Amino acid sequence: MLPRIKEVDTMMNAIEGINQIAQDMQAYLTDFRNTAGKNVIAVMHPVVPQEVIYAAGLHPIRLFPSIGEPISLAHTNLHIYTSSIFRAIWDQVLKGHYPNVDGVVLPESCETVTFFARGWKWHRPDDFVATLGVRFKKTENAINFFSKEIARLAKTMGDFSGKEVSADSLSGAIRVYNRNRELLRKVYDLRKDESPPISGVEAFKIMMVSFLMDKEENNQLLEQLLDELQNRKEKAKPKARLMVSGPCIVDGRLIETMESSGALVVADDTNTGSRSFWHAVDPNQDPLLALARGYSKVPCPFATSADDRFDYISRMVSEYGVNGVVFAVEKWCESEKMDFPYLEHAIDGKLGVPVTFVETEYLCDMAPIRTRIDGFVESITG
Repeated sequence: MLPRIKEVDTMMNAIEGINQIAQDMQAYLTDFRNTAGKNVIAVMHPVVPQEVIYAAGLHPIRLFPSIGEPISLAHTNLHIYTSSIFRAIWDQVLKGHYPNVDGVVLPESCETVTFFARGWKWHRPDDFVATLGVRFKKTENAINFFSKEIARLAKTMGDFSGKEVSADSLSGAIRVYNRNRELLRKVYDLRKDESPPISGVEAFKIMMVSFLMDKEENNQLLEQLLDELQNRKEKAKPKARLMVSGPCIVDGRLIETMESSGALVVADDTNTGSRSFWHAVDPNQDPLLALARGYSKVPCPFATSADDRFDYISRMVSEYGVNGVVFAVEKWCESEKMDFPYLEHAIDGKLGVPVTFVETEYLCDMAPIRTRIDGFVESITG
């Protein structure tokens, strides 16, 4: 067990440990890399099966920008009418802010992410760079195509690490990741309570830390967290129960702003939340096909239909007692914006749940968002 995690487990409760790692993620990653001796491979989307990277003896992480530094260098490579979060990531790549990252796996999704492969190779020629073709449809032909893409990625990862990605190593990785997804769903299940024991801000930090940690160590931390939350003092019943929907929410201030109204964010439909772990991978199937089937269920708008997204959201609304949905959609994230009119009409008309829309950006001003959320919560509570 790593010294940093051992310190968290023995000297702090789980929430304190999570807060410590969340406060300085680069320090944790430096400690991990130095101690474990594993190369770190970043991914930028939940549709990339991290089990393949893990099975190759590498350490997969989700890549996000550090909040606080203005975008400057990226404007020479990316148009300003592209996702500001991805522009911020690229800006920090150009500035050398990811010293612990040895490579990246990129899905062929939106144009911005697809650009990264060529740009990354140009600016960081010593890094490992791979792409992954993903599919929109869920036909057997599409699943078979995706499984072949995953097989190609597995071969590439094995060549890079020097460790063959075998059926056995993939099956072992699937077990570890399935356990992680199961534990995260159990944490989310606690938010179904009338007075949930964790806030939306705490859930956000739990997720962000899980994207960084070794999955077996994260499993230990989540098990400890679940034990401790059973004895946590009951919190006050929230003024309203909100669900947030959107792409990659990486700035915790947004959740803090929503909850400062007296409401509680009890569920989400985001790439940095439930979309990343709501699926499961069948351990009894061929590993490549199982990964293709499992990851085909990730409900991101570039990879699934608006109808499927509505089904997903409606289940969340019902199970978590949501009485208001906030679409926090990043400026220039067109796939999310194109789904919004349909989803707004369906959620309000079929579920009878009010919806509001806020446009976000990297380092955006939270004051106008606070005003909008306050008004929305008041309209719900009457």
